[in-house]
Amino acid sequence: MAETIFGDGVTVVGATYTGDDRSSAIYDGGSSLGLDILDTGVILSTGLVTNFTNSGGGGTNQYFSTSSNTKGIDNNPLFDALAGTDTYDASWLDVDFIPETEMMTMSFVFTSEDYINLTTSDYLDMIGIWVNGELIETTIGDISVTGVNGTTNENLFIENSGTVYPTEMDGLTVTLSVSFVVNPNEVNSIRIGIADVGNSSNDSTILIMADSVQGTLIAMDDTIAIPAGDSATLDVLGNEINLTGGTLSVTHINGVPVSPGDSVTLPSGEVVTLNPDWTFSITTDGVVETDSFTYTVASSTGDTDVGFVTVSTVPCFVAGTLIDTPQGPRLIESLRVGDLVTTLDNGAQPIRWIGTRHVAAEGRFAPIRIRKGRFGATRDLLVSPQHRVLVRDPLAALFFGEAEVLVAAKDLVDGHQITIEEGGQVTYLHILFDSHQVIYSEGLATESFLPGPQVLSGMEAEVQAEICALFPELDPQTGAGYGPAARHMLRSYEARLLVTEAA
Repeated sequence: MAETIFGDGVTVVGATYTGDDRSSAIYDGGSSLGLDILDTGVILSTGLVTNFTNSGGGGTNQYFSTSSNTKGIDNNPLFDALAGTDTYDASWLDVDFIPETEMMTMSFVFTSEDYINLTTSDYLDMIGIWVNGELIETTIGDISVTGVNGTTNENLFIENSGTVYPTEMDGLTVTLSVSFVVNPNEVNSIRIGIADVGNSSNDSTILIMADSVQGTLIAMDDTIAIPAGDSATLDVLGNEINLTGGTLSVTHINGVPVSPGDSVTLPSGEVVTLNPDWTFSITTDGVVETDSFTYTVASSTGDTDVGFVTVSTVPCFVAGTLIDTPQGPRLIESLRVGDLVTTLDNGAQPIRWIGTRHVAAEGRFAPIRIRKGRFGATRDLLVSPQHRVLVRDPLAALFFGEAEVLVAAKDLVDGHQITIEEGGQVTYLHILFDSHQVIYSEGLATESFLPGPQVLSGMEAEVQAEICALFPELDPQTGAGYGPAARHMLRSYEARLLVTEAA
């Protein structure tokens, strides 16, 4: 099996399979299923691999649930740690290999019978990949039923709950990839496996593409930020690692075969067009969101890899934020000095000053996106990295003596629900009251402007003068004279402690 999945630029030293003998196989003819299935490779399962295509007949998805309580491994420590609970029926392949390069990649598809009805349960199978003992994270996070489905990473998911495709699996991913760093010219190790989570019911599989574990052609991730309803061009081939000696082209967008001029409409609404120079033209819809899709790059030598593109659809101005007022939510750009804003602690308070700053959304000025549902946000919210969010957690009372604390958005970034959004321009607006307040932006409790020394030092001299004229007692060097913060403000290391323990 190892020789099947390993490709150019690497030598297999040895390999061991662990699991039920009926839970692994070398397969071919995968593309004949009419899905984005790798044509030839290795399949690992938590059940019987013969159940993947319903070898007993019927052709399409015939059964509500396919389960096989095999002799696979239960409660493997690595899988239990990954899942955070008991795991069952695990199967995995351990390979020792010597690579010629410092980076490698692997292409695969994840499928499961836990789709569609169990996406909110605790019994959600997942795959794990470890290189030299370290867990490898993919661009999109966990590869599991909760990590890729009809609502999370929806572009990467194919539903098969009906009798559509010739597999018993109720859902599967498009072809995905993972890249990882290795030690060249010496023996490395990799473990690739899959396990049932929570119980041994509802089988899942991973299909690993033949010759895809290689280091000669690696599709590097790309990101782009595009205003809602706008278009942009992205050169996805410009950063690829190509040691094949051949020329590169794009053959698929999100699993769909394409030629120059073809367009693919993603489930999330974006339209991706392949241009004659192999760049992408991407047109966003009107929804503010962040989505990923895949593309397949091919060398004229026959080598291929799969890359990810992450598209952040952002408003032209952060001024699109809705602020709660006694008259209801209002766009922040519509507010004026003297208008009343609803505060958490002191009812309706009048605005004393509104500031505006236009900057490139790069580096320390790139906004932070807090996605709908996180901390109670009713819509996606974009804030500056230093903007503080009110966090309520019993651990805060234990660690800091207060159940409610203010945490800078940059210290909450988790790469999934809270992310950094770079690219283009951003307009930041500040609202200042007679005292520091907690207000509601997109339903999320956030702080008002607090004119401390670090904040003021980053502003133009005329802005500093304007604020100091409004508050003559304010010392711009120390921040003294304005009043205390509305809540205890965590330092970065304190925030990391809280976030880590609360996870």
